Amino acid sequence: MTDNRLLEAYLNTTFVAFAPETEIRIRVGERNPFLEDLLALHGVSTWAFITAFNPASVSLGSRENELRQNRLEVELAKRYVLLPGLGKSDAGNWPAERSVLVLGIARDDAVRVGQRYGQNAIVVGAVTGLPELLWIQ
Repeated sequence: MTDNRLLEAYLNTTFVAFAPETEIRIRVGERNPFLEDLLALHGVSTWAFITAFNPASVSLGSRENELRQNRLEVELAKRYVLLPGLGKSDAGNWPAERSVLVLGIARDDAVRVGQRYGQNAIVVGAVTGLPELLWIQ
């Protein structure tokens, strides 16, 4: 686990995925019927919201972040359905981070991806549960 300020920052973030006709706004611990419908549409039951930006919550330059995120998305697109996204601080005190909603990824696989990209945590879920903040470092 990490310090309380970092935990609060994650819990006060809206994870937005851009679906073709709507934005899906994901909050840790809150049911999301739009996300559940999207999972059903694609015939999958699990998902993860992952970024490659700012590993270990250390701010990198925009060029480095974009390169890292592009690598992540190329890697994941080989196996999963992806929707572009942004992690947005509710307080606006941290720049939005380009992210991806990964449909059909197993929890353990999502953890390994997040760890490879140096993330402190990822948001994961399944059709039958609530979005969960999962500490991985």
